Amino acid sequence: MKKINIILYTFLSFILVTSCDKDFEELNVDPNNSTAVPAHLLLGGAQKTYMNTMYSAGLGGDMGACWAQHWSKVQYNDEARYVPRRGSIDAIWSNVYTSVIAESNAMYDLAETEGNTSLMGAALVMQAVGFQTLVDFYGPVPFTQANDSDILQPAYDSEAVVYEGILSLLDRAAGLLNGSSTTIVNSSDLFYGGNVSKWYKLANSLKFRALMRISSTRSVNDEALMGKMFTSNDDSAQVSYLAAAPDANPIWETIVDGNRAEYKVNSVLVELLQSLNDDRLSKYAGKNASGNYLGKPSGYGNQTSLPNEALGYTYSNISPLGEFYLTPTLPGVLMSYSQLSFLIAQAANEGYISGGITAASNWYNEGIVSSFSFLGLSANSYLAQDGLDFSTQADARIKSGTQEWISLFGQGFESWTEWRRNKIPALTPAAEAPISQIPSRLYYPTNEPSLNKESYNAAVSTIGGDELTSGLIWQSNTKIILK
Repeated sequence: MKKINIILYTFLSFILVTSCDKDFEELNVDPNNSTAVPAHLLLGGAQKTYMNTMYSAGLGGDMGACWAQHWSKVQYNDEARYVPRRGSIDAIWSNVYTSVIAESNAMYDLAETEGNTSLMGAALVMQAVGFQTLVDFYGPVPFTQANDSDILQPAYDSEAVVYEGILSLLDRAAGLLNGSSTTIVNSSDLFYGGNVSKWYKLANSLKFRALMRISSTRSVNDEALMGKMFTSNDDSAQVSYLAAAPDANPIWETIVDGNRAEYKVNSVLVELLQSLNDDRLSKYAGKNASGNYLGKPSGYGNQTSLPNEALGYTYSNISPLGEFYLTPTLPGVLMSYSQLSFLIAQAANEGYISGGITAASNWYNEGIVSSFSFLGLSANSYLAQDGLDFSTQADARIKSGTQEWISLFGQGFESWTEWRRNKIPALTPAAEAPISQIPSRLYYPTNEPSLNKESYNAAVSTIGGDELTSGLIWQSNTKIILK
């Protein structure tokens, strides 16, 4: 009898256990943790990570605005003297690959499953932005194998291959976005609030900028893009930051909220704008303790101590950034209509597109007007001055490059990158720097030689060493045909 009871108990227990296990997975789904992520939820994170990386004062300020000589520093200026923190450079690589490119690749796959061609196009745009940033900063980088999770040591592709891939991504994006009937959730899109037609213009505008970046290496003749790009400041791609951290503009978060007053304006910028009677100076710079605009040259701080009363390089003597650029809600600009206008002017001037000097002059004026307008200023009096216009190709080249450099104030990395392309205006390297030229690239991340040694070594050999002064193909005056 005891044995029967034991058997019966065991049998009943089995029934109880198995019956409790029925539909177990369905009953134990957490309604607050979705198992399927909607594609649109990945867009805002990629946008914010990218823009915060570019606008970080410790990244785009130290290694962008300072190297382009828009900004200078009174103290703690190793980076401004071309001694960057390797950890900061590592962060750029990591942020762009993991939080921009990989996330956008995942967004594309999810959007494809959903049949959302608009989000697929936006995802390709963000991947193109990420890859162009990396190839412009470092040189050869993983591209063709970058999104393959099965490859732990991806090969570094040549700059030529990466650029052709970027152009292809943007072409595919434009094709998906053009006339798409699908939507982008407005609250997930930090650039355009879900406006698909503006994403289409962005894809084409970014392609034109990419073509101009490599214009010394291949043909830029793409008249088909005209009329399909930005047409006003309303089309500019930018993030609208909020009034408080952690969603405020990173420049404000560091300089104002973080009380890092060593960031100042550069004497090259101040003196040039003063010579041009340029009202943008009042937006770019604040007045010093004496009520004047005064910048500081790049560098010092090695043999010459900083701050330095004898030289006048002190916190009170040197002008800070202007209030316009020290507000928490300052927009973070990915690409502006003003920059596009100057690029079109340069393309027309060089004969890459039709129009010649006349078209170059019109687009040059448009670039100036839109730059002033972004700041809430009128350019009418400025353009009426003698000496701003041009009548020769050589003069147009200098003046359009100079005005583009001026207009890119606040966009640290982009101002440095476009200066590397144009070398306009002429800049003198920082004083007391360990190298004798403005950096042409960034070091590769510190862990690449150990984690991906073979690919790293192969890439380094093609650019002449992992140095800040190693040249990239689009910085050369020698034309190399990419395809």
